[in-house]
Amino acid sequence: MSRIRFEWTVESQQSERYDSEDPLAKRGRRRNLLLLLALVCALLAAIALGLLLLRQRVHDIERRYAQLLQDTVKAEVAALRIGDLNSFLKIQAADEAWRARQRMMFQAYSSLKAEGVIELRGDILAVAIDGERARALVQEDLDELPYARLWFYRRDGDGWRHSAPDFSFWGEEGAIESASVLVSYRAADQAFARQLSGALEGWIAQGCEILDCARLPRLTVEIDPLAADEAVWMNEAETRLKVRSPYVDIVRADTPFDGRLQVLVSTMLAERLVDAHKDYMTAPASQDAYFLRRAVIAWLSETFTRLDIGARLMRSLADNYGAGAVADLLSKLKPASDLSVIEAAISQPIASAKLDWSDFIEWRLRLEDELIRAGRQSEWLGLYDASDESARLAAEERTLQGASSSEQRVVDQLIWSLPDGRPQLRATVRGSGGGDEIVLFNWVAGVWKRAS
Repeated sequence: MSRIRFEWTVESQQSERYDSEDPLAKRGRRRNLLLLLALVCALLAAIALGLLLLRQRVHDIERRYAQLLQDTVKAEVAALRIGDLNSFLKIQAADEAWRARQRMMFQAYSSLKAEGVIELRGDILAVAIDGERARALVQEDLDELPYARLWFYRRDGDGWRHSAPDFSFWGEEGAIESASVLVSYRAADQAFARQLSGALEGWIAQGCEILDCARLPRLTVEIDPLAADEAVWMNEAETRLKVRSPYVDIVRADTPFDGRLQVLVSTMLAERLVDAHKDYMTAPASQDAYFLRRAVIAWLSETFTRLDIGARLMRSLADNYGAGAVADLLSKLKPASDLSVIEAAISQPIASAKLDWSDFIEWRLRLEDELIRAGRQSEWLGLYDASDESARLAAEERTLQGASSSEQRVVDQLIWSLPDGRPQLRATVRGSGGGDEIVLFNWVAGVWKRAS
């Protein structure tokens, strides 16, 4: 069968179509579309302009209320400055208990002005407004030092009235975190939180260079305006500390973490560092070991804050033999330890040691008075050198005299040797009523025993 092959050739044909729409109608449709687009744009622009004007109006109102608040604060300070009680009370909230409290405050300011110790500057250091609530940090100078108070206000109509502290309006929560410290706070305490966090971080680093902090957890601090105590351990083992906001009362404007609070917090931290360095069962308050442990804690606090709180024995130990000697003493310290633990820490006899015993002597004299008042005669007599006849006579005389009625302070001290070679400590003691007294102590088997 033969094969038939078909070949098809398709030629494409082009056809042209022509737009038969009316040009006028086409232009009209385009014009309508552009008009609609313009209307939409105009509407959006009007909405944006309205929102912008509304926002500007809100800002204007906020600025007006902020300015009104500042004017109110300045008027209140001016009333205090010139002693205008009526003007001062007009700015106060209507609550009678609050007004009575503010009357007392007015009288307190009047007394300070009469003594010339206060200057009411009226400087506003910070302002926060939330609707009808506001707070202002107001400066006043005491003894030429800047202090500040946090005042709270409520909007009453178009004016502000000074009201009782509003602890719910302490600001947003915040936190400052580092490897060793976590501080949580609210906005009103931000400046304080920064100072507290920086100080604690430095103190921990400094303390851990001296003592073993391997078992010390990270320190967690909560700043709370409602805290009952200035500073208290919520959980000492976990180093969780609560500190009351200083802005609840008057506070240093430049250093809200001031010296008194620094001493309190640093002493608590120092005690926690001492506990982390060595497990220790607390000695009775009448034992030398009790004094030595408290002296180490006080010295650490002084080291942190650079404030003198009287840790003279440990300060002299660290200055003359290094901070390691203090750590070594603490490692050797037990509840039954006596003062010979110091000799072991410095490998030097007490007689030749360069130590300042004045705070120890003052503690001993206070302890003696406490034991006399408590009628604990055997413990009190145990503080005297029973082998010294003059010491026994002095003890009998003290029995007749009773406890001292004045605070005694050591103004001079000297160590020499008795004929039998034992060290004797000679202290010049001055009472709060004036007049000096010489008090002698003999070194007896690792303990200073009173000999006069």
